[in-house]
Amino acid sequence: MLDHLIDEYCSQVAIKQEEIERLNNEVSRLETRVQEFKALRAELQKQFQEAS
Repeated sequence: MLDHLIDEYCSQVAIKQEEIERLNNEVSRLETRVQEFKALRAELQKQFQEAS
């Protein structure tokens, strides 16, 4: 019985670690997109100022 509980909790830990890794990857992708949008905004502002 105790071995079953240990196995079950080990499985749950593994599942949660996979979820954490997936979420960390998603956060990284989103942070990259934010940086890309900021760079695009800066470039557009620069072009707008040069055109004025």
